[in-house]
Amino acid sequence: MPNTADVCRLFSVAFAPRSSHFYQTHRAECEFRVSAGIWSFEGDVFAFRPTNTAYACDAGTLPLFRFYNDGENGVPNHRFTTSMLVRSQMIAEGWLPEGDGPLAVNACVPQ
Repeated sequence: MPNTADVCRLFSVAFAPRSSHFYQTHRAECEFRVSAGIWSFEGDVFAFRPTNTAYACDAGTLPLFRFYNDGENGVPNHRFTTSMLVRSQMIAEGWLPEGDGPLAVNACVPQ
Protein backbone atom coordinates (compact mmCIF):
# COMPACT_ATOMS: atom_id res chain seq x y z
CA MET A 1 0.00 0.00 0.00
CA PRO A 2 1.57 3.32 -1.00
CA ASN A 3 1.99 6.26 1.40
CA THR A 4 2.41 4.12 4.48
CA ALA A 5 4.30 4.45 7.75
CA ASP A 6 6.27 1.56 9.20
CA VAL A 7 5.03 0.17 12.50
CA CYS A 8 7.65 -0.80 15.04
CA ARG A 9 7.00 -3.59 17.51
CA LEU A 10 8.42 -3.27 21.01
CA PHE A 11 8.46 -5.90 23.75
CA SER A 12 8.85 -5.68 27.51
CA VAL A 13 9.07 -8.08 30.43
CA ALA A 14 9.28 -5.20 32.91
CA PHE A 15 5.72 -5.90 34.04
CA ALA A 16 6.44 -9.42 35.37
CA PRO A 17 4.91 -11.84 35.67
CA ARG A 18 3.26 -10.45 32.52
CA SER A 19 4.87 -9.23 29.33
CA SER A 20 3.61 -6.77 26.76
CA HIS A 21 4.01 -5.76 23.12
CA PHE A 22 3.61 -2.19 21.90
CA TYR A 23 3.05 -1.12 18.28
CA GLN A 24 3.75 2.43 17.12
CA THR A 25 4.01 4.30 13.81
CA HIS A 26 5.85 7.32 15.23
CA ARG A 27 9.59 6.57 14.96
CA ALA A 28 10.52 9.12 17.63
CA GLU A 29 8.25 7.44 20.16
CA CYS A 30 9.69 4.01 19.31
CA GLU A 31 13.21 5.33 19.86
CA PHE A 32 12.23 7.13 23.07
CA ARG A 33 10.67 4.01 24.60
CA VAL A 34 13.70 1.88 23.72
CA SER A 35 16.10 4.49 25.13
CA ALA A 36 14.17 4.47 28.43
CA GLY A 37 15.33 0.87 28.91
CA ILE A 38 11.95 -0.77 29.51
CA TRP A 39 11.15 -1.77 25.92
CA SER A 40 13.24 -3.66 23.38
CA PHE A 41 12.92 -3.09 19.64
CA GLU A 42 11.76 -6.19 17.75
CA GLY A 43 11.59 -4.60 14.31
CA ASP A 44 9.32 -2.92 11.81
CA VAL A 45 6.59 -5.52 11.38
CA PHE A 46 4.05 -4.01 8.97
CA ALA A 47 2.81 -0.62 7.76
CA PHE A 48 -0.27 1.54 8.24
CA ARG A 49 -1.50 4.42 6.15
CA PRO A 50 -1.70 7.59 8.26
CA THR A 51 -4.89 9.62 8.30
CA ASN A 52 -5.28 12.50 5.87
CA THR A 53 -5.14 16.15 6.95
CA ALA A 54 -8.79 15.97 8.09
CA TYR A 55 -7.92 12.99 10.39
CA ALA A 56 -9.98 10.72 8.15
CA CYS A 57 -9.15 7.78 5.91
CA ASP A 58 -8.96 8.00 2.14
CA ALA A 59 -11.16 5.93 -0.19
CA GLY A 60 -10.45 2.22 -0.06
CA THR A 61 -9.34 2.29 3.58
CA LEU A 62 -11.02 2.01 6.98
CA PRO A 63 -10.19 3.86 10.19
CA LEU A 64 -8.24 1.82 12.72
CA PHE A 65 -8.92 2.73 16.33
CA ARG A 66 -6.40 2.10 19.12
CA PHE A 67 -7.25 1.94 22.82
CA TYR A 68 -5.14 1.95 25.97
CA ASN A 69 -6.05 0.35 29.32
CA ASP A 70 -4.15 3.07 31.25
CA GLY A 71 -1.90 0.44 32.81
CA GLU A 72 -4.76 -1.32 34.57
CA ASN A 73 -3.57 -4.30 36.62
CA GLY A 74 0.00 -3.00 36.36
CA VAL A 75 0.47 -3.85 32.68
CA PRO A 76 0.09 -1.41 29.78
CA ASN A 77 -2.12 -2.90 27.12
CA HIS A 78 -3.46 -1.72 23.75
CA ARG A 79 -6.27 -3.04 21.58
CA PHE A 80 -7.16 -2.23 17.98
CA THR A 81 -10.43 -2.38 16.04
CA THR A 82 -12.02 -1.08 12.83
CA SER A 83 -15.55 -1.52 14.22
CA MET A 84 -17.48 1.52 15.44
CA LEU A 85 -19.59 -0.81 17.62
CA VAL A 86 -16.52 -2.31 19.30
CA ARG A 87 -15.06 1.21 19.62
CA SER A 88 -18.16 2.33 21.55
CA GLN A 89 -18.09 -0.78 23.76
CA MET A 90 -14.41 -0.32 24.62
CA ILE A 91 -14.91 3.33 25.58
CA ALA A 92 -17.87 2.29 27.76
CA GLU A 93 -15.59 -0.25 29.46
CA GLY A 94 -13.05 2.46 30.29
CA TRP A 95 -10.48 1.96 27.52
CA LEU A 96 -8.88 5.25 26.44
CA PRO A 97 -8.95 6.06 22.70
CA GLU A 98 -5.59 7.04 21.20
CA GLY A 99 -5.42 8.74 17.84
CA ASP A 100 -6.09 11.92 15.93
CA GLY A 101 -9.19 13.99 15.28
CA PRO A 102 -12.61 13.86 16.92
CA LEU A 103 -12.87 10.06 16.58
CA ALA A 104 -9.24 9.46 17.63
CA VAL A 105 -8.35 7.54 14.46
CA ASN A 106 -4.96 5.88 14.86
CA ALA A 107 -4.33 4.86 11.23
CA CYS A 108 -6.00 3.60 8.06
CA VAL A 109 -6.06 0.00 6.85
CA PRO A 110 -7.20 -1.58 3.57
CA GLN A 111 -10.96 -1.98 3.28
